Amino acid sequence: MDVDAVVQVIERTDSRGRTRLVAIDGCGGAGKSSLAEAIAERIDDAAIVHVDDFWHARERRPDRATVVGEPGSDYDWERLRDQVVVPLVEGLDARYQRYDWETDSLAEWHDVTGGGTVVVEGVFSTRVELIDYYDVRVWVDTPADVCLARGIERDGEQHRHLWENEWMKAYERYVEASDPVERADVVVRGL
Repeated sequence: MDVDAVVQVIERTDSRGRTRLVAIDGCGGAGKSSLAEAIAERIDDAAIVHVDDFWHARERRPDRATVVGEPGSDYDWERLRDQVVVPLVEGLDARYQRYDWETDSLAEWHDVTGGGTVVVEGVFSTRVELIDYYDVRVWVDTPADVCLARGIERDGEQHRHLWENEWMKAYERYVEASDPVERADVVVRGL
Protein backbone atom coordinates (compact mmCIF):
# COMPACT_ATOMS: atom_id res chain seq x y z
CA MET A 1 0.00 0.00 0.00
CA ASP A 2 1.59 3.26 -1.09
CA VAL A 3 0.51 5.55 1.74
CA ASP A 4 2.80 8.37 0.65
CA ALA A 5 1.16 8.50 -2.78
CA VAL A 6 -2.29 8.76 -1.17
CA VAL A 7 -1.06 11.51 1.17
CA GLN A 8 0.32 13.44 -1.82
CA VAL A 9 -3.07 13.30 -3.55
CA ILE A 10 -4.79 14.50 -0.37
CA GLU A 11 -2.33 17.34 0.23
CA ARG A 12 -2.57 18.52 -3.40
CA THR A 13 -6.35 18.74 -3.17
CA ASP A 14 -7.61 22.30 -2.80
CA SER A 15 -10.13 22.35 0.03
CA ARG A 16 -10.97 25.98 -0.71
CA GLY A 17 -10.07 26.97 2.85
CA ARG A 18 -12.47 24.57 4.52
CA THR A 19 -12.14 21.10 5.95
CA ARG A 20 -10.61 18.65 3.50
CA LEU A 21 -12.86 15.55 3.55
CA VAL A 22 -11.36 12.21 2.58
CA ALA A 23 -13.33 8.96 2.33
CA ILE A 24 -11.65 5.57 2.54
CA ASP A 25 -13.92 2.77 1.36
CA GLY A 26 -13.39 -0.90 0.67
CA CYS A 27 -14.74 -4.26 1.74
CA GLY A 28 -14.53 -5.40 5.35
CA GLY A 29 -10.99 -6.49 6.20
CA ALA A 30 -9.48 -4.57 3.27
CA GLY A 31 -7.19 -2.39 5.40
CA LYS A 32 -9.17 0.86 5.52
CA SER A 33 -8.53 1.56 9.20
CA SER A 34 -4.81 0.87 8.81
CA LEU A 35 -4.63 3.23 5.84
CA ALA A 36 -6.55 5.94 7.74
CA GLU A 37 -4.16 5.65 10.69
CA ALA A 38 -1.12 5.83 8.40
CA ILE A 39 -2.54 8.96 6.73
CA ALA A 40 -3.22 10.57 10.12
CA GLU A 41 0.39 9.92 11.12
CA ARG A 42 1.62 11.81 8.04
CA ILE A 43 -0.86 14.72 8.00
CA ASP A 44 -0.57 16.75 11.20
CA ASP A 45 -4.12 18.00 11.46
CA ALA A 46 -5.90 14.82 10.32
CA ALA A 47 -8.79 13.37 12.32
CA ILE A 48 -10.45 10.01 11.69
CA VAL A 49 -14.17 9.26 11.82
CA HIS A 50 -15.16 5.58 11.65
CA VAL A 51 -18.29 4.48 9.79
CA ASP A 52 -18.59 1.70 12.41
CA ASP A 53 -19.60 4.44 14.87
CA PHE A 54 -22.78 5.03 12.86
CA TRP A 55 -24.48 1.64 12.85
CA HIS A 56 -28.17 1.28 13.57
CA ALA A 57 -29.14 -0.37 16.84
CA ARG A 58 -30.16 -4.02 16.33
CA GLU A 59 -33.87 -3.18 16.65
CA ARG A 60 -33.58 -0.75 13.71
CA ARG A 61 -31.48 -2.96 11.45
CA PRO A 62 -33.20 -4.65 8.54
CA ASP A 63 -33.38 -8.43 8.19
CA ARG A 64 -30.39 -10.28 6.77
CA ALA A 65 -31.85 -10.61 3.28
CA THR A 66 -32.27 -6.83 3.11
CA VAL A 67 -28.71 -6.26 4.38
CA VAL A 68 -27.39 -8.35 1.49
CA GLY A 69 -29.86 -6.95 -1.07
CA GLU A 70 -29.46 -3.34 0.03
CA PRO A 71 -25.83 -3.08 1.16
CA GLY A 72 -25.25 -0.46 3.81
CA SER A 73 -28.88 -0.49 4.97
CA ASP A 74 -27.78 -1.46 8.48
CA TYR A 75 -25.76 1.67 9.09
CA ASP A 76 -27.05 5.16 9.76
CA TRP A 77 -25.51 7.06 6.86
CA GLU A 78 -27.98 9.91 7.40
CA ARG A 79 -26.60 10.50 10.90
CA LEU A 80 -23.04 10.43 9.51
CA ARG A 81 -24.08 12.99 6.90
CA ASP A 82 -25.97 15.24 9.31
CA GLN A 83 -23.64 15.12 12.31
CA VAL A 84 -20.26 15.02 10.56
CA VAL A 85 -20.12 15.51 6.81
CA VAL A 86 -22.49 18.46 6.26
CA PRO A 87 -21.23 20.56 9.20
CA LEU A 88 -17.62 20.12 8.05
CA VAL A 89 -18.49 20.97 4.45
CA GLU A 90 -20.26 24.10 5.71
CA GLY A 91 -17.11 25.20 7.56
CA LEU A 92 -18.36 24.25 11.02
CA ASP A 93 -17.08 21.86 13.65
CA ALA A 94 -18.82 18.48 13.84
CA ARG A 95 -20.19 16.59 16.81
CA TYR A 96 -21.41 13.02 16.73
CA GLN A 97 -22.52 10.32 19.09
CA ARG A 98 -20.70 6.99 18.75
CA TYR A 99 -22.64 3.76 18.37
CA ASP A 100 -21.39 1.27 20.98
CA TRP A 101 -21.38 -2.29 19.68
CA GLU A 102 -21.30 -3.89 23.14
CA THR A 103 -24.29 -2.04 24.55
CA ASP A 104 -26.11 -1.69 21.20
CA SER A 105 -26.80 1.96 21.93
CA LEU A 106 -25.47 5.42 21.30
CA ALA A 107 -22.65 6.29 23.69
CA GLU A 108 -20.39 9.30 24.24
CA TRP A 109 -20.18 12.35 22.01
CA HIS A 110 -17.11 13.12 19.89
CA ASP A 111 -16.06 16.52 18.59
CA VAL A 112 -14.34 16.97 15.23
CA THR A 113 -12.69 20.32 14.67
CA GLY A 114 -13.21 21.70 11.20
CA GLY A 115 -10.55 23.29 9.05
CA GLY A 116 -8.03 20.47 8.76
CA THR A 117 -8.24 17.06 7.14
CA VAL A 118 -10.94 14.61 8.21
CA VAL A 119 -10.78 11.00 7.04
CA VAL A 120 -14.08 9.11 7.04
CA GLU A 121 -13.15 5.45 6.89
CA GLY A 122 -15.38 2.46 6.54
CA VAL A 123 -17.38 0.23 4.27
CA PHE A 124 -20.06 2.18 2.40
CA SER A 125 -18.45 5.55 3.16
CA THR A 126 -18.62 6.48 -0.54
CA ARG A 127 -22.19 5.43 -1.08
CA VAL A 128 -23.97 7.45 -3.77
CA GLU A 129 -25.72 9.75 -1.27
CA LEU A 130 -22.40 10.88 0.25
CA ILE A 131 -19.95 10.80 -2.65
CA ASP A 132 -20.19 14.44 -3.71
CA TYR A 133 -19.31 15.76 -0.25
CA TYR A 134 -15.78 14.33 -0.34
CA ASP A 135 -12.72 16.05 -1.73
CA VAL A 136 -10.81 12.77 -2.12
CA ARG A 137 -12.30 9.28 -2.45
CA VAL A 138 -10.03 6.28 -1.85
CA TRP A 139 -10.91 2.65 -2.53
CA VAL A 140 -8.81 -0.07 -0.86
CA ASP A 141 -8.85 -3.04 -3.23
CA THR A 142 -8.00 -6.25 -1.39
CA PRO A 143 -8.67 -9.84 -2.49
CA ALA A 144 -11.81 -11.34 -0.92
CA ASP A 145 -9.93 -14.25 0.64
CA VAL A 146 -7.60 -11.84 2.45
CA CYS A 147 -10.55 -9.75 3.66
CA LEU A 148 -12.30 -12.86 4.95
CA ALA A 149 -9.21 -14.12 6.77
CA ARG A 150 -8.67 -10.71 8.41
CA GLY A 151 -12.32 -10.47 9.41
CA ILE A 152 -12.30 -13.88 11.06
CA GLU A 153 -9.01 -13.09 12.80
CA ARG A 154 -10.43 -9.82 14.13
CA ASP A 155 -13.98 -10.92 14.99
CA GLY A 156 -13.42 -14.58 15.86
CA GLU A 157 -14.34 -17.90 14.33
CA GLN A 158 -17.84 -17.63 15.84
CA HIS A 159 -18.58 -14.91 13.27
CA ARG A 160 -17.45 -16.88 10.20
CA HIS A 161 -21.07 -17.59 9.18
CA LEU A 162 -21.84 -13.85 9.19
CA TRP A 163 -18.73 -13.07 7.16
CA GLU A 164 -19.40 -15.77 4.59
CA ASN A 165 -23.19 -15.63 4.37
CA GLU A 166 -23.99 -11.98 4.95
CA TRP A 167 -21.16 -9.47 5.05
CA MET A 168 -19.04 -10.71 2.14
CA LYS A 169 -22.18 -11.04 0.00
CA ALA A 170 -23.26 -7.51 0.93
CA TYR A 171 -19.83 -6.13 0.02
CA GLU A 172 -19.92 -7.94 -3.31
CA ARG A 173 -23.39 -6.59 -4.02
CA TYR A 174 -22.28 -3.07 -3.03
CA VAL A 175 -19.41 -3.15 -5.49
CA GLU A 176 -21.61 -4.56 -8.27
CA ALA A 177 -24.55 -2.22 -7.66
CA SER A 178 -22.89 1.12 -7.03
CA ASP A 179 -19.34 0.73 -8.40
CA PRO A 180 -17.44 2.65 -5.71
CA VAL A 181 -14.19 1.70 -7.43
CA GLU A 182 -15.15 3.75 -10.49
CA ARG A 183 -15.97 6.77 -8.30
CA ALA A 184 -12.63 6.61 -6.47
CA ASP A 185 -9.96 9.24 -7.07
CA VAL A 186 -7.35 6.79 -5.83
CA VAL A 187 -7.38 2.99 -5.83
CA VAL A 188 -4.94 1.45 -3.38
CA ARG A 189 -3.99 -2.19 -3.64
CA GLY A 190 -4.45 -3.73 -0.23
CA LEU A 191 -2.20 -6.54 0.88
